[in-house]
Amino acid sequence: AVVSTQSTGELTVLTPLQQHFMDVMPEKPIIDTSNLILSPMPGSLSVISVSEGDEVLEGTEVAVVVAMKMNNSLKAPKSGKIKKIYAKVGDVVDGDQKIMEFH
Repeated sequence: AVVSTQSTGELTVLTPLQQHFMDVMPEKPIIDTSNLILSPMPGSLSVISVSEGDEVLEGTEVAVVVAMKMNNSLKAPKSGKIKKIYAKVGDVVDGDQKIMEFH
């Protein structure tokens, strides 16, 4: 079987078994996370530098996750207001876990 992706012009050649799996596998939905701060990896949340309602500028450090004895600074991806904080200092967080949300 040949699968054509019209938007990119790419062609993919599949065996009949691969085509069957492509037909029955659900597509992963694309989720907009541009207004979220997510933990980059499992670790411990050691610092939250902001409170709900605070205005922050793009690039401002808003939290720190410690993983494998290294501090991972989490910075605001854009300017905005902190809508909700989902974790607290000392929490163990998973990779991609929501830490906070922007307006």
